[in-house]
Amino acid sequence: MTPFAVAFGKRRLRPGLIGATLVFCVWAMLYVPNVRTSPSWYGDETLTHHTAVDLANGQLTNMALWNTFWHPHYPYQPLYTLVCGLFGRALSGDIIGSRLFNALLALMSGLAIFLLGRRSFGHGASLFAALMFLTYEQAVIHFRMSYAHNGAALGLLLMTLYLLRRSCRRNNWLAGLGLAIAAGSHPLFVHGAAAGLLCRLRKPGAWLPLLVPSAVYLIFSMGAIYLIFGHWLIEDILHLKNVFTSRGGEDGGGGRALVNFYIFATQDWFHIGALAGLILCVPLRRYAAPGVGLLVLFLLVRNRQNLVLFYYQAVFVLPVLCLGWAGLWRFLEIRIRRHAPRVRQVVSALFALPALLFILVLPASLSGTLRPRNHHWTTQSTGEVEEAAAWLNERLADGDVVGGNPNIAWLLHAETVPYLQMVTWYGLPTQGYENGNAKERFRFVASLESVRFAIVGDIDQRWTFGEPNVLPLWEQIQREKWPLVWHGENYLIFANPRFLPAK
Repeated sequence: MTPFAVAFGKRRLRPGLIGATLVFCVWAMLYVPNVRTSPSWYGDETLTHHTAVDLANGQLTNMALWNTFWHPHYPYQPLYTLVCGLFGRALSGDIIGSRLFNALLALMSGLAIFLLGRRSFGHGASLFAALMFLTYEQAVIHFRMSYAHNGAALGLLLMTLYLLRRSCRRNNWLAGLGLAIAAGSHPLFVHGAAAGLLCRLRKPGAWLPLLVPSAVYLIFSMGAIYLIFGHWLIEDILHLKNVFTSRGGEDGGGGRALVNFYIFATQDWFHIGALAGLILCVPLRRYAAPGVGLLVLFLLVRNRQNLVLFYYQAVFVLPVLCLGWAGLWRFLEIRIRRHAPRVRQVVSALFALPALLFILVLPASLSGTLRPRNHHWTTQSTGEVEEAAAWLNERLADGDVVGGNPNIAWLLHAETVPYLQMVTWYGLPTQGYENGNAKERFRFVASLESVRFAIVGDIDQRWTFGEPNVLPLWEQIQREKWPLVWHGENYLIFANPRFLPAK
């Protein structure tokens, strides 16, 4: 008997290999072409990439600051960040490395839905759900970008798939390892932990296996960070908690969470079908799928009312939502088999749905024209950014510091200070840094006066300069008449007159 036959069983070997091959081919066509520049770069992901490559090089940085990985500005966890950075470093620090890693997370999620979901939903249902996940446009867009939410999504999915199985030592430990992957990616894992405990509420023996792997990771990672940064870690965790609870009060208080849930659930037919399928999992006694999917989704929208527009934050629960499509298939399959056994294969017509989604999204993937819903705040021209970075790199010397945003910072051969961090150098708070930053938290002098060049990009003009206390930096550049030394359609580069030769 071959190893594959041992793993899948003789009868399931060929269908399993065919299904996995189909999943891989769909993934390769939708997630790999033009992955470096499509979709356009977004500040949260370029910050993640920049930080990840630095960590892979042994530096715990957040641009101009030291990084505890628990500050509200960068709460993404060291495990995800390190692996993401190793991929980036393997490809000379280019963002294509970290993006390929995230695309692989989509492949692993699709294969997990298919291969691990078969025991709970059956072969056809699990393959259908995997293809629905991989062909949904928002999945294609956001798993091609460098977001810690993608790693957390895979972990949450694995936890749920093993919670769908009977409670035993092996399944509970494997579910706990899935939750640990989520914990190693994003603090949102706490939502998954709450949902997992709810699913195993009547099985006290499952609680420790479910939680211990995450606890071990947190003890190790937080212990190491505390040894390096001491009380900064405690300060940042408290800050993160305060931001999270205050945001929940603003976005989800007073019944708004239910409104947010309704808006998210009815944003398109895909979500309506997925959530309907999760509900249908109840009569199928597949309780973990709705238990995790619905609870985690509610906790997300309770804290964020803009998940439809900034969908990358909802990706955390997307693969689990797609288990609802498996539940819908299985429910229909059972009902048709019971009442019309001669036409039970009619449920296979549902494969038309992922086929339609595939046809709709493939042209944008092949042409490199994928656009997230928050496209207005993404890099409007990646080619222009690379041109500006090349111009700067020819003129930068060792020790130079540049003012600018993360979308260009990862391309520069110099230290870069974002304007939000620059504001806090002067003792002022701003968005994401409501508590400011003590001087000792900076890795180098981060004042406007110390930078050799100031880069004003599209995101700065459209967002950064509108945040508290940031606009005076732009006004100072204008007041001091910094010369404009390079410009494109969206990017401007100003030279600090302090570094220019005396006339």
